[in-house]
Amino acid sequence: MLHYKKILALCCMASFFTSAIAQNYRTGIRIGWDYRMQKFETPGGYGRVKVLRDGRQALVYDEGGVCKIRFKQPKAKVFQAAFTVAVPPAGAGNTNAELLELQDGTLMYAWNERWATKIKVKYSTDGGRTWFGEQTLFQQYVNQDFINGDNNYNGPIGVWEPCIIQLPSGEVQVYFANEADTPNNDQNISMVRSTTANADGTRRWQAGHVVPCYTVGARDGMPVPVVLQNDRGIALAIEDDGFGGGFQPGIIYTTLEDNWSSGIRYGDSPDRWIGIIGGEPRGGGAPYLIQLKTGETILSTQTNSLADQRGAPWDDMYKFRQFVYVGNAMARNFQCYSIPFPFMDEPDQGGVWNSLCQINDSTIMAISEVHGHPTQSGIWSNEGRIMHPLTSYEVGRGTTDLPWQGAISDVFVGSLSQAGMYVSSLWNTDSLYLRFVVRDRDLRSPDEGAAIWDADGVEFFYDSKRNTENNVPAGIYKFFVNIDGQTLVSRSTGTGWQDLTEAQHGMHVTIERTSDGYTACMALPWGRIGRRPSSKRFTGYFKLHNKDVRNGRTYIYHEPLSGIDEGRCLTWWEYGLGDAPVGIHEVTTQELNGTNGEDWGTACGTLFDLNGRPVVRPTRGGIYVRDGKKIMIR
Repeated sequence: MLHYKKILALCCMASFFTSAIAQNYRTGIRIGWDYRMQKFETPGGYGRVKVLRDGRQALVYDEGGVCKIRFKQPKAKVFQAAFTVAVPPAGAGNTNAELLELQDGTLMYAWNERWATKIKVKYSTDGGRTWFGEQTLFQQYVNQDFINGDNNYNGPIGVWEPCIIQLPSGEVQVYFANEADTPNNDQNISMVRSTTANADGTRRWQAGHVVPCYTVGARDGMPVPVVLQNDRGIALAIEDDGFGGGFQPGIIYTTLEDNWSSGIRYGDSPDRWIGIIGGEPRGGGAPYLIQLKTGETILSTQTNSLADQRGAPWDDMYKFRQFVYVGNAMARNFQCYSIPFPFMDEPDQGGVWNSLCQINDSTIMAISEVHGHPTQSGIWSNEGRIMHPLTSYEVGRGTTDLPWQGAISDVFVGSLSQAGMYVSSLWNTDSLYLRFVVRDRDLRSPDEGAAIWDADGVEFFYDSKRNTENNVPAGIYKFFVNIDGQTLVSRSTGTGWQDLTEAQHGMHVTIERTSDGYTACMALPWGRIGRRPSSKRFTGYFKLHNKDVRNGRTYIYHEPLSGIDEGRCLTWWEYGLGDAPVGIHEVTTQELNGTNGEDWGTACGTLFDLNGRPVVRPTRGGIYVRDGKKIMIR
C-alpha cells in the first residue's frame, strides 16, 4: 500500500501536469474576486506588485512624476512608507515603473522618463532601501508638436513602458514600446539585453537593440514578457491593433534557443496570435501577463466591454475596467474572464494601467489605477481566489447530520457586492447535497410583489448531460432558495424555463441565519433530477443573489460563478462525484477560534486540502492535511 505522502505527491504532480497542458471551461481554474478585499493602497499611478524571495511584497509606482517603492511584510496588512527611487530632472516626469529581483538578489527598477523620452534603470542591493547606478538604456527625443497637443506630427515621438525579465541563462532583457524606428504613427516593440554585470551590481548593456515584433501600419505597444516554465520559451503580451477591430491583447513568442534571433514577428507570423478566444469580450489595451506556479497563464486588459451593464460611457478610457482571463501554459486560449473591480454602482469610476501578481498558492492580486473615486483615486488592489472545480464527496446513505467540515472547496462567488458565497458539496446514492455559506451583513427579503429572486438567496444550475452547446438546451435544472426559504425549481425547455412543483422536484432546503450572514443547504434527490450521472461528472454553476439598501437606494445583484456565460452551456464548469476521503486515520483538532485567516498558515504549518492541493491561507474551518494526517480547524 502506498504511503499517503507518496499518494499526495503523485496527486500534486498530476494536478500540475493537467493544468499545465490545458486550460478550458470544463476543468480549468477560475478566479473568484472578493469585493471585500478591494483596498486603496496609495495615491499615484501605474502600479505593479512583485513578491520577493524573502516573502515581502514590493509595490512600484509613480506619484507626482517621482518613482517610488513600498514594501509589505509577509504577515502585514498594509504597505509601509514609500522609498524614493528616482526623481526626474526639472521639466520632466517619471512613470511606467517596473521591478525585477535578479538571480543574485539585486533589485532592478525600470521606468520611463518623459518628455525627453528615456528608458532608465536603477539598482538596489540592500533590499530596496537605497538605490544607485542610474543608467539610460535607450533615448528618443519627443516631437514638440506632440507635447503641444498637435496629433498631426511627422515621425517618431518617443519610447514607453519598459518591462524586465531574466532568462535561465542569466541574461537580462528590457522590453519597451518604440516609435523611433517606425514611419508615420507606427510603433514596434524593442528590447535591449545584458549578459554580464559590473562589479558594483549594475549591468553591462549590449549596444543596439532588438525588435521582437512589428506590424506595418499598426502600433504594437505596452509589452509584458514572461519566461514560460520548463524552458518553454518567452511569451510577450502586447496591445495589438494589427488584427483589426482596434486594440486587443496579442501574444508574441520565441523559444529560448532562438531568443528572437530568427527576426521580427510581423503581423502574419505564426509566432504571433490573438490572446483571447471564442465569444469572450476581448477588445482593449494595456495587457499584463503572469504565469502561475501550476502552469496556467493569466492575462489582463483594460476594456470598455460590457460598459452598458453599469451605464458607463463607451468613449472615456478612464471609465474602462480590468478584465482578467486564464490561458494555458503556452499563453494561448485565454478565456473564463473575470472582473476584479466591477464598479457596478459607479459608472463614473474606472481602472486603467492594471497589473497582476500571484501572492501565494491560492491567491492572485490585481492592481488598478482607479479614476473617478470621490476621495481615493489612485492605486487600488484586490485579491482573487484561485478556484478549482468542485468535488462532491460521498457520505453514508440516509445521513441526517452531514459532515460538512470535511467538504473543503475552492468555490467562491462575491465580486459584485459586500455579500460573498462559499460552496461545498456531498453526495450519496439518494441525493446530491449542496451547502452555501454566505457572509452578508445586510439580510434582505424581496419587496412586496417583487420576484422572489430579487432578494438575498442562492442558486444552482445542473446539467447531468454535460452539454457543450452555445445555448441552454432542454433538460437542464436550476434550483433557487432565498433568505425566507422561498424556493423555485425550473427545467429548461430549450426555449425557456418551466417551473416545477415540489412533488416533481423533491428538493429539500434549510436556511439558518448566522451572526455574519446565513447558511443554505439543498438536498436534491437523484431520482427527480435525471438520475445520478453514471460518469460521476456533471456541469453547471452557482449564482449568488444579493439585495442591499444604501442611502435609501436599493441595489440588487445577480452574480454567477466567475467566467460563466449562463446562456452558453459550453462555458459551464464540470464537477465530480468523489469517493469518501480515505487513507488518513489520525485526526487532530486545532482550535483556532478568533484567529484571522492570515495567521492560520503559521499556526498550522504546511497544509493541503483533501484533493492534495497546497493551502497557504485557509479562509475557513474544515479538515486539512498536515504531515500526512488530518487536522480539523474550527
